[in-house]
Amino acid sequence: MEFGEIFKDALKYPMSNPKSLLIVGVLFLISSLPRVLRQFGVVNKSLNLVWIVVLFIISIILMGYALSVLKKAIGREDGIPGFDWTNNFMDGIKLLVVEFIYMIIPSIICSVIAFITMAPVASRIISYANVAYMATNSTNPNVILSSIPASAWSGLATGMIVTFIIAVILFIIFGLFMVIAQCRLAKYDSLGEAFSFGEVFSDIKEIGFLRLIGFVIVLWLIACVIGLVGSIISAIPIVGWIITLLVIYPFITLYSNRALGLLYSDI
Repeated sequence: MEFGEIFKDALKYPMSNPKSLLIVGVLFLISSLPRVLRQFGVVNKSLNLVWIVVLFIISIILMGYALSVLKKAIGREDGIPGFDWTNNFMDGIKLLVVEFIYMIIPSIICSVIAFITMAPVASRIISYANVAYMATNSTNPNVILSSIPASAWSGLATGMIVTFIIAVILFIIFGLFMVIAQCRLAKYDSLGEAFSFGEVFSDIKEIGFLRLIGFVIVLWLIACVIGLVGSIISAIPIVGWIITLLVIYPFITLYSNRALGLLYSDI
């Protein structure tokens, strides 16, 4: 499908079943109830732990439901899926595992790179600071910092820049892999398929690396515009925030998963 067809369908999709849209909205509303209650001046710190548990459960269910939307879109089925609370929860757990694994890998790599590029320089800076302290017996930060040569700061800055650039590249790559892994999880209902890196890479090649990046950018920009509308509406005291939770957030959830599923349906 062409981008125009995908996004036209995806933007119409959430309103094809207002009842399901509102059910998703109610879940968003419940998960944000403490914030809504604060709008009315109701604060109960003793319930915070309870709401954390409730928020976690609802978030997992919403993730699983989003996966069912994705699955229907991949099959090019019309209609918004109904809720199957048990399956939605289990699917949400699976999706959480997929997202965690795909994001923890670049996080670990970046941590190692940061240590390699910055730890030696940081050690030098600490040594200079200790020498300055013993020589001057001063705890004045300006005195200690001025004793550290510019080359040390330059080395630290270089390490930070290198780490940042590599991090951006890695998170983009693994982010794209994660998006397709989610599609494979929805299509095959298998964690093994989601972690089949060779097949994920093959799917990306079939879609087209640049086409996938372009799709994600357009998807994100449209979601930002919808989110901006939600931000404007939420500026209305109490009512605006409730409308945003009931309509805007679920709209973005349904729209984005529908669009992604339609893109993947060509494979």
